[in-house]
Amino acid sequence: MPDIFDHIEWKVLEIFGEEPICVHVGNVKECEIKRHPTYAKFRTEAISAGIRSASSSRLWESIIAMGRLCDLDGDDTWRLVILDCIVPCFRSLSTKISREFQVEREDLRSAMVATALEVWESTSMGVSPRHIRDRMVKAAFDMAFRLGNATCSERLLDDVEILIQPETYAQDSTLRSSSIIDLNSIRDADVAEQLRGERIGALFQVHGHTDVLRGFHKGLRDGSRSGSVGRAARTSGFSRSWISDPNLYYYISDLYPSFIGLREAAAVIGVAESAARRLIRAGQFPLPAARAGRGYKISVRALMHFKNIPDTIVHVDDVENGALHASGRQ
Repeated sequence: MPDIFDHIEWKVLEIFGEEPICVHVGNVKECEIKRHPTYAKFRTEAISAGIRSASSSRLWESIIAMGRLCDLDGDDTWRLVILDCIVPCFRSLSTKISREFQVEREDLRSAMVATALEVWESTSMGVSPRHIRDRMVKAAFDMAFRLGNATCSERLLDDVEILIQPETYAQDSTLRSSSIIDLNSIRDADVAEQLRGERIGALFQVHGHTDVLRGFHKGLRDGSRSGSVGRAARTSGFSRSWISDPNLYYYISDLYPSFIGLREAAAVIGVAESAARRLIRAGQFPLPAARAGRGYKISVRALMHFKNIPDTIVHVDDVENGALHASGRQ
């Protein structure tokens, strides 16, 4: 009978299939390292590295970073990957305890997964990424023995949907100071949508980055690239989309590189790169840091969350109108 271990394995296989997987930046196409294993090969290596010594494994350091990065987006994919690479060492123990202590095996395995997830949540800060995997395993083992000794078969959640816990992040606009108009006070959705785009365009114009806008917008219009809003823009009820191509909506983060180096990220946060490295090793760096060779890559979207910069949805026409107005040509 399938249990939560099986559900996790099937779900991850459904997500990745036979495609290459990137543990450096999460996207094979964007990664500077060109050789990537399939998920099956990656999983085998991760399981082996975890058993040998997860605390000294660069692979597990990167796996943990990818999990934290996905958490920021309310995405459980890499949390599932982490569990899928841990639960093989749960199988034999859970079977043995279930048989010897007459505890329902499915309940026992669900409790072990739930305990591992509790450790994951509680170690988001203040714990070195290299120790998190071992803490999750130890806590799950302790839980299994406690249930066995108590011959307890409490009803626990055993559906993989427990892993889907989207988080929300408050995004107070840092752009309000540039205008006396508070967008949150505007009741007309059309006007608010237009002003958001125009304000972004004006800022890019003021800071001399209109070349970035022109190049990105040209790609959107000729179909050589697409905004990350994509199909959602056509179904999300943007009230003005009927007067212009809905495919021309995009997130502000689409204008930036997906990842930057640790030195650049540290400068934005206001610390030295050496201090940032120490914080990463201590598990106290405020952003997920993914290993890429000897260095680290930091997600720009995660950096925007940290700086409370809203990843606003805008339309090409509005952004260009704002830039044109700020240039004094309108």
